[in-house]
Amino acid sequence: MVEAVTKIDRAGRVVIPKEIREKMGLKEDTTLLVADATDEIVILKKLDIRELAKRLRQELKGIDVETIGKRVEEESNEQARKEYQALRD
Repeated sequence: MVEAVTKIDRAGRVVIPKEIREKMGLKEDTTLLVADATDEIVILKKLDIRELAKRLRQELKGIDVETIGKRVEEESNEQARKEYQALRD
């Protein structure tokens, strides 16, 4: 395991040291997930967008995502109408 100390700049950017970037294969356009694990631990995880898309296609195979999306939108709109009407009453 490679360790290094770095700082956050004013813009909130963190420089990942070169040795770690090279070891992990991190390039300029690499996508990273940033998550807080605890109050003192931040996790950076390299994401492979192609692999995520492939996994999603497999998991959603046979599921009509468009119909589900339309149903969710309709239900959200109906709920918003009800809440808006309640505010007007």
